[in-house]
Amino acid sequence: MKLQNTLLAGAIAIAALSSCCNEDAFDAMEQTGKMQVAVDIAKPQARATTEVTDFPVIIYNAAGTQVYSYSTVADVPANVTLEVGNYNVESHTPGAISKKMTAPYYKGVQDVEILKDITSQVNVVCKMQNSKIIVNYSDEFRTVFSTWEITINDGSETALSFTNSSTANSTYWYFGEEGVESLKVNFRGVTTTGSTVAASYVLTKSMADESYDDDRKNFGGGDAITLNLNPTESTEGNITSITINADVTFTETNETVDIEVVDKPGFNEEPDDPNPGGDDETGITLILPADMSFNSSTQPDVSAGDTNIAAEKGLKSITVSIASTSSDMNKSLGGLNDEYGVDFINGAEIVDNQNVVALFASLGQTLEVPAEGQKEYTFPIGNFFGFLVILPGEHTFNLTVTDMEGNTKNGKLKITITTE
Repeated sequence: MKLQNTLLAGAIAIAALSSCCNEDAFDAMEQTGKMQVAVDIAKPQARATTEVTDFPVIIYNAAGTQVYSYSTVADVPANVTLEVGNYNVESHTPGAISKKMTAPYYKGVQDVEILKDITSQVNVVCKMQNSKIIVNYSDEFRTVFSTWEITINDGSETALSFTNSSTANSTYWYFGEEGVESLKVNFRGVTTTGSTVAASYVLTKSMADESYDDDRKNFGGGDAITLNLNPTESTEGNITSITINADVTFTETNETVDIEVVDKPGFNEEPDDPNPGGDDETGITLILPADMSFNSSTQPDVSAGDTNIAAEKGLKSITVSIASTSSDMNKSLGGLNDEYGVDFINGAEIVDNQNVVALFASLGQTLEVPAEGQKEYTFPIGNFFGFLVILPGEHTFNLTVTDMEGNTKNGKLKITITTE
């Protein structure tokens, strides 16, 4: 009898506990609200070419944990049930943004608070994250120049290049989340008469005062930058340089405003150099990339290290020395001298030096060296990137160019490798 009473009491207790748990679970389920999601883009005109139906939608809670993820806007339910709390909803162009793209990339994030028994409306407005860059050549420009290269450098590890053989005169470029205040534009071209013309400019946004953010002074997402190039004649009738007229069009307002193009020293030249990197009275052109920094876990585009060299009187010598804060780098350079006879510590000769060709062939890379008297050459500093990334520190490349008449020009490029 006592055993029966004990079992009965236990059953009653279990039933009571079960009832309590069900009630708590029911109460927890009641602490929910709903969300209705809409996605749009900031520029109505882009509707003709950009649709948001295939944009993914991701919902995160206040702790940053992903709660829901939908492959497309069309997959999002009419009502999304969520526990009470704070969330943010993200949507963007399918895939990840990259430095250079052939189409605009949009992204938007919207915060929302979910309240009990309330349906919250969330409208995610996606703004253009990259910028369209266009280079226009006048008819006179195309008549005067047989070959050319325009390099646009925003201070990052990758530069944008347009040449006479480029299949397109426009591209979409990502300046990063913060954007950039200045752009360095280098030009090098060869006229139909065989003369080399070089120029270096800095573009600023000082005259532009409207964009997605009214007070933004940097070039950034949504700005369409157009460069218009024309040749410049001297009083003797020779083509000595080019002029660049530039403007920026804001995608939100579709308004075009001129921006200032300043012919002054760029990111990587000395302030007192009246014609940085380009032709001067020596007749030598030496255009190096801007100083760059990248992480040891990344591998930048090797073309970002191309250094353009030209000499009207012909090349006599190109010496390259490397000063490094890395003891491992210095040991490696010493080893290259011992094995291949290429002394990058004190200065390695590049012109007609087949030892340099053999050195890079041993690294699995093809490198050509110029012959004495050759007028143009591109020295690929990017060929060093493969082993620089494993040697954290500052590595400064010093170049000295000498022509057949003994004129010289110097330049340097600092590459910083970080571990974070």
